[in-house]
Amino acid sequence: MNFEENYKKIAEPILEFITNSSWDIAGSKTKILENMTETGYWRKKDKVLYENDKFPSLETEIAASKAIISLRDNLLATIGDRIWGLTFTLYPDGKFNIEYDYNKPEGYEETDETISMDEAIKGLSDFN
Repeated sequence: MNFEENYKKIAEPILEFITNSSWDIAGSKTKILENMTETGYWRKKDKVLYENDKFPSLETEIAASKAIISLRDNLLATIGDRIWGLTFTLYPDGKFNIEYDYNKPEGYEETDETISMDEAIKGLSDFN
């Protein structure tokens, strides 16, 4: 997907989130880890903030997550910087703003290593 297609996919869950709601501004805030995302949704009406009081469909959410990961990968390939999150703000006139978070979450370690179930259980039992 190109950047424009990704932006449209990221906006779709916000549009579902604001359906049948009054709003002056709306958006989402997403954390990006390896191949998964975690997104919260918000909208404001008359300076009152509504957060995560309803959610978009799973299908729309999955498409947006894939678009965000694609966007992360495209940005890494084109500018050489990895994003760890983004805030997408939508305005009633259709304009939008995206703020990228380039800060790696504290304590997050990327690794391609996998461990077996036995290793995981042993690691957990070592805490006792």
